[in-house]
Amino acid sequence: MEGAACPDRSQMENDESDYELQQSLEVIMALDVCDNGTMGCAFLDGVLPYKTCVRILSSSEFSVEAAVDMLSAPDDTGLLCGFPDGGREDRLDHCSISIEEVISNAITGEFKDPLSTVPKFDQRSLMAVGELITNAVDFEQSEYRGRTTVRLGLDQNLDKLRRHYDGMDSFLAEVVDSTLRTVPEWAASYVKSCIFLPQLGFLIVTELDPKTGQGKYHGKWPDEDHWEQVFVAGDSAHYKNDNMRHLDDQFGDIYCEIADREVEILHDLSQEVLKCSESLSSASDTCGDVDAILALALTAEKYKWTVPKLTTGIGVLEIKKGRHPLQELVVPSFVPNDCHLGGYDHSCEDQFPCMILTGPNHSGKSVFLKQVGLLVYLAHIGSFVPAEMAVISVTDRILTRISTLESVCKEESAFAIDLKQLLSAIKQSTSRSLLIIDEFGKGTNSDDGAGLLASFLEHLLSLAAEAPRSLLATHMHDLFDCHHQLLPTSRLRLNHMEILKAQCGVANSDYITYLFKLRDGYSSDRFGGYCATLNGVPRLVVERAHILSLLLSRNEDITVPCAKLSPQEELKLQLAETVSRKFLKQNFQHLASEKNCSLQDARQVLQNILST
Repeated sequence: MEGAACPDRSQMENDESDYELQQSLEVIMALDVCDNGTMGCAFLDGVLPYKTCVRILSSSEFSVEAAVDMLSAPDDTGLLCGFPDGGREDRLDHCSISIEEVISNAITGEFKDPLSTVPKFDQRSLMAVGELITNAVDFEQSEYRGRTTVRLGLDQNLDKLRRHYDGMDSFLAEVVDSTLRTVPEWAASYVKSCIFLPQLGFLIVTELDPKTGQGKYHGKWPDEDHWEQVFVAGDSAHYKNDNMRHLDDQFGDIYCEIADREVEILHDLSQEVLKCSESLSSASDTCGDVDAILALALTAEKYKWTVPKLTTGIGVLEIKKGRHPLQELVVPSFVPNDCHLGGYDHSCEDQFPCMILTGPNHSGKSVFLKQVGLLVYLAHIGSFVPAEMAVISVTDRILTRISTLESVCKEESAFAIDLKQLLSAIKQSTSRSLLIIDEFGKGTNSDDGAGLLASFLEHLLSLAAEAPRSLLATHMHDLFDCHHQLLPTSRLRLNHMEILKAQCGVANSDYITYLFKLRDGYSSDRFGGYCATLNGVPRLVVERAHILSLLLSRNEDITVPCAKLSPQEELKLQLAETVSRKFLKQNFQHLASEKNCSLQDARQVLQNILST
C-alpha cells in the first residue's frame, strides 16, 4: 500500500520561505489558467468565450438602452426592487424575465446560440418575491420619509396607530383649548401650543423668560398641577404637567410604536424573501455577468478596441499600435507603440522573449511597461483591447517589480523589499508568465545594482525555452558598454524611447522634445538634468550637475573641480580676509589706555572693521 511521504525539515523551511516571499510579492494577476481555467480566458480557437458576448452586446442588433435601463440599479439585489417610480408593480412582476428578453429577443437569429448558456431565472420564485415586496412596501412613502415604510392595509394594528398619529394635529388643537381653560386668564397669552415629540410624548410650549430661563408661566398658582420643565429651545420652554402625563399613559409613544411594528413586519418579510435566496442570488449573479459584459462592450465600442487572439503557443506576445487604456484618456494625444516578444510569425530561433527598454526620464518607459501588462490582463478577462492587433499566449501570471511596497511594519530596507519581489518573481514564473521590471537596482550602489541586474538577465537567458516573457526598463547604461558580454545570444531585444534633441545643450527645455515612440536599439541618453529642470530644481544646480556628470562620464578626477571656488565664494573669502587683516592691525591696547574710552567707543571700532 502506497502512502504519502512526510516532508523533511528542509522542505518545511522552503515552504515557510515561499510564504514569506509571497507576502512581499507584487502580483497584479494570477489566473492559474493551466489548473483551473477562467471564464474570461477563452479567446482560444474553437471556444466560445466572452469575446462573442462582447461582440454581440456591442452590435447594432442589441438594444443597449434597454439593457442599461434594466441594469441601472445601485446594487445587485436592487434589480429586483429598486426601479424608479411609476409602473413599479408591473415591472416588479416581470423583472424575472426582462433581462432574458433583453438578451434573447433583442438579438437576431445568428446571435442567439452564443448566449444560450445564460442561466434561466426561476420566474415563479422571483415573481412571488416581487409580489410580496410590492404588497408590503410603500415605495413612494419610503422615498418621501427616507426609510422603508409598510403599505397601508397590510396590518390592522399598524393602520390604527397611523390613524391616531395622522389625526394628532386636530387632537393637539383640542388639547391646547383645554389647557387654556385651566390656566389663569393673564397666563393664557403665554401658552403657545401643545406638541407631541417621539420618545418625549406630549408637551406644553410656553414663552421663555430670558432672565430666569423659565417659562413666563409654569404653573405657579397653588392650585395648579405640577409643571416640569423638559427642555428649552429658542424662545420657548417645554413643560410636562399632569394632563400631559395622562395623555402619555393613554396614547403612549405612538411614533415609536409605529416604527417598532414596521420593523416587525419588515423582519417577517425578509424571512420570507430569504426562502428564495438561491433564486435571487442566481438572478443577481446573472444580471451582474450581463452588466460586466455590457460594460466591456460599451468600452470596446466607444474607444475602438479590437478583439485579441489568444493562442496556446508559448512565449508569444505581439501587439500592434497598443495604447494605455487609462493614460490615453488624460492626455491630448497618445502615441501608440508595438510590442514584439516571441514573434507570432517567427521561428523559435528568432524569438526575443526579453525586452530591455532604455531612454531618459519622462520618455514613457514606465507607461509602456504598464500598458503591455494591462493589455495582457484585459485579454485574459474577456475584454477587447486598446490595440490595432494583439496575439497573446495564454498567460498564467503577470509578475511585476515596479513599485516598492514600503511599510513601517516591515523591518526591511527599500532595496531588500525590491530583492524579495524579484526573487518571488523568479521562483513563481514559468514559460507562460509575463515579468515586468522597472528600474531594479537603483536602491543600492550603482555597481552592485548593475551587477545584480546583469546576473538576473543571464539567469533568464539560461532558462532557454522555460524563460518567461520579460520587459525591463533601466538607466544602468554600464551594462551595455560591454554588450558582447551581456548579449551572448539573440534572445534579448534592445529598445529605447525616442526623443529629439539639439547639439548645443541638454539643460534647456527648448532643445528636447519627447516623442514617446518605441525604437530599436540602445540609447545612452540620460537627461537627468533636464528632468530636474522640469521639476523645479534651480538652473545653477542643474548646470553644475551637468558639468560634474560629464567629468564622471570621461572617468576624470572630480576632486579639483569640486575644490574650485565659484566667483561668489571667492568674493566672500576676499571680504573675510580684508576684515581679518584690519582686525589684526587694530591697536586695541592703545584704545584701552585711553582714560575717556568707553564701551561705546570699542563697539564703534569693531563696527568700522566689520563694515569694510
